[in-house]
This record gives sequence, C-alpha cells and structure tokens, in this order.
Amino acid sequence: MGRHTAGALKAAGNAINRSVPGGTEASYTIAGHLVTAFINQLNQVERVETLVANPLLGDVRRVVRYSGYRDFGGLQFPSLISEYEGDDAVFALAVTDVQINPAVADIQVPDNVRAYRLPAPVVTLQRIAAGVYWVTGSTHHSMAVDMGKFLVMVEAPLDETHSAAAIAGIKHLLPGKPIRYVINTHLHSDHSGGLRTYVAEGAVVVTRTVNQAYYERAWAAPRTLEPDRLLRSGKRAKFMPVDDHAEIRGTNGRLIDLYHLQGNPHNDEMLVAWLSTDRILFESDMLNGVSYSAPVAHPSPVLVNFYANLQRLKLQPLQIIGGHGSKITTMADLNFAVGKSSQP
Repeated sequence: MGRHTAGALKAAGNAINRSVPGGTEASYTIAGHLVTAFINQLNQVERVETLVANPLLGDVRRVVRYSGYRDFGGLQFPSLISEYEGDDAVFALAVTDVQINPAVADIQVPDNVRAYRLPAPVVTLQRIAAGVYWVTGSTHHSMAVDMGKFLVMVEAPLDETHSAAAIAGIKHLLPGKPIRYVINTHLHSDHSGGLRTYVAEGAVVVTRTVNQAYYERAWAAPRTLEPDRLLRSGKRAKFMPVDDHAEIRGTNGRLIDLYHLQGNPHNDEMLVAWLSTDRILFESDMLNGVSYSAPVAHPSPVLVNFYANLQRLKLQPLQIIGGHGSKITTMADLNFAVGKSSQP
C-alpha cells in the first residue's frame, strides 16, 4: 500500500502541478488514464482520483482517500485508506503497522502470471426443459426461454462481453428469434452490468418499477472510455416495470410470471421468474453458499425469506435455476437447507 502514496509523490515530480487551496494538485497520465493527486501542505497525499469504465455506470470517478496520518517508526503514513467508485464505497483498509524497507527474498513473477490474458468468456447452454436453457458462465448465469416467435433472457450479468457471448450462444441454438425481453432480478451491478447489451439488441428491460429511474440516470452518463454497443446503436432503453407481479405470455402459450420477494434482506427489489407449466423457478443470490450435504443449524435470513416468499406465493418448483452455482436445486433441497426436512 506504500506504493499508493509514494507513487503519487514520485509521479507528481513529472506532473503538471498547480496550487489549490490547502496544497498542490498534480495531474499525470498512467496507461492512458489521467490521474490527479491532491498533496497537502505537509506533503501528505490526501486523495488520488481518475476515471474508470464501469459497464453499468459509464465513466465513473474512482477516488482513493488517505487519512489519519501517523508516525510509524519515523515514517508518516496514513492509518486509513478508503476507495470509492462514484458515490459507492469499495473498500476501507485500516493500517496498524508499517515497516520501512523490510528484507524480502527476490520475488519473481511466474511466466504464466506475467503472460496471463483474460480469456474470452465461454457460455454453455444446458437444456432443462423443452425450450428452456440454463446459460452458464464461469461465475454468473442466465436462463433463456423460447416464447414462440421471440425469446426472453432472464438475467444479464457482469458486462457486455459476457452478455454478447450469451446472445451469440442462444442465437446459434435458436436462430431467427429476437430477444424481446431481458428480465433483471435486482439492481446489483454483477447482475445488471450486461443489460445495455440486450437493449442494443432491441430487448425491453423488465425490472422493479423503482429501478427504472436509476437505470435511466445511470445510462445517461458519458461513456468515453469504453463506448459500448448501446451507445453506438443510438437506441433508447425501453422498460417493463414490475410492482408485486407481472407476466410475459408467449405466442406458444408459455407464461413467465415475475414475483417480488417481499422483505428480502439481500435486496429490497428482488424478482424471481416462474415458469408455471414447467415448474421452473429462476433466482439469483438466494442460494449462494448453501450446503445440501449437512443440516444447517441457522439458515441465513436471505434463505429463510426466500423460502417464506415461495410459501406465500404457493410456488412448488421442480427445478430452481440459479444465477450462480453448478447445481440445479429442487424443492426437496430447499426444504432440507431451511431445516424443514431431515434429508433432501
């Protein structure tokens, strides 16, 4: 972490500096990004900021703040380092000890690490019922549903790259059918970062009513760092707002019901998608980390709420398809996980 403050001071020596109230503002470029550091009159770095590309929010200001400077064996160093993206806190690190130039062995970066490049996402389409496919990636998943003359995608996680791979996969499997709707279970960026890619395809975003204004505001932000498909297309997002319940009916008679999980601790605006004819339920983040190999003494509040909502809605799925994980869950699994049965 010492490289944060020391690096900012070193870079400031070759930067464009200007005096501002309380200190000096130094601007310099790293890997094509303009970075600005504020250095106070005690020569302490108080903050460093730049712009980064975010798939949901566009160009976002990232700020690292350094505060609570203390003397660590003759070295002035911040005792708190905090990072923010936009208005959101990313992390906060409390520094309790600093050692000056400790002896370390020669550390070599392995060749495979040095040469690593992020691989292109690979998605797999697993048939779970006639016209219903679990679109799995490495960590985040979607579900594609054939509605006759059109398709519905449930969930658009992570970013454009992952959504583009999912779209290519389902188009190859079911050619000639437009993706008319994309269902968004909740606002968290790892489950909504790929929505704009589907909007560029012409899909209507199905989400909780209160989310629409947030998306419209977020998507109006500049995207100069990484222009995406939607920006290049010039299209405007269309929404299908959901309060407690809504439905999408296909030309083949298939019905998708959208239900709000009332009072869910993970997110107040959580939706699940229910295919009544197939008795398939799609959820995200409700079953994360759940073990079905041993009884759980104290199920998480998220899991308990999920179970209670299914009872309230009188939903008894044969298959529960997740936005995470490698297992298709059954109601017997869920009963066991919440302590309602002795074995799945």
